[in-house]
Amino acid sequence: MCGIFGAKDFKRFEKLYIKNCDRGNFAHGFVYVNRNGSMYIKKNRGVCSLTGQYAWQHQLQYDMYLGHTQAPTSAERDYTSCYSHPFDVGNFIVAHNGVLENHLDLAIEHRIDPSEIKVDSQIFPMLMDDLFVGSDVLAIQETCSMIKGIFACWVFCKHTKLTYVVKNGSTLYTNKNRTTFSSIKVEDVDQELNDGIVYCFTTEGLAEVGEFKTDNPFFIL
Repeated sequence: MCGIFGAKDFKRFEKLYIKNCDRGNFAHGFVYVNRNGSMYIKKNRGVCSLTGQYAWQHQLQYDMYLGHTQAPTSAERDYTSCYSHPFDVGNFIVAHNGVLENHLDLAIEHRIDPSEIKVDSQIFPMLMDDLFVGSDVLAIQETCSMIKGIFACWVFCKHTKLTYVVKNGSTLYTNKNRTTFSSIKVEDVDQELNDGIVYCFTTEGLAEVGEFKTDNPFFIL
């Protein structure tokens, strides 16, 4: 079980991180995004202090903050940066919570070497980049429509410098003005986002920009 979260305010982002550590304290990953598309990316094992370790000096430079907390797949799992969230492939950076059932089948269908996929989440940016022909929304729609399982993801497209949020079956909440999202309810972040909707996450909030076909054989996670 993992957690994803995001906010345009750093203080709120810090609260979301602390709360989402309940869903995974094995590793963490952060992406900070500026209006002009510049990014700060950090991921590491365990938990960290955002204001004390490496984030405070960066906060004033950015307008949006995206995070992921990860639980280990087994008690013996060793941390490996390249197999931890977020995953960066081509035009897309993705962090995911959930369980997928057809990621290896999709890899074969799209001429992706299955041996390269050590974590099911990696299929998201791989497919999106493979399907990208100029429209990030279309690539996200097509990818999410093909995937079977449960998921909640945030997606950053390096080509358009835009951030998106999608979910199918997994929990994901937002606040009234949609300037925050989180896998766990935090204060006023208590309104469930809808399955099958592509939301664009901007400094003004979440806006619906597309839909995708949902296929969820699992329970809510």
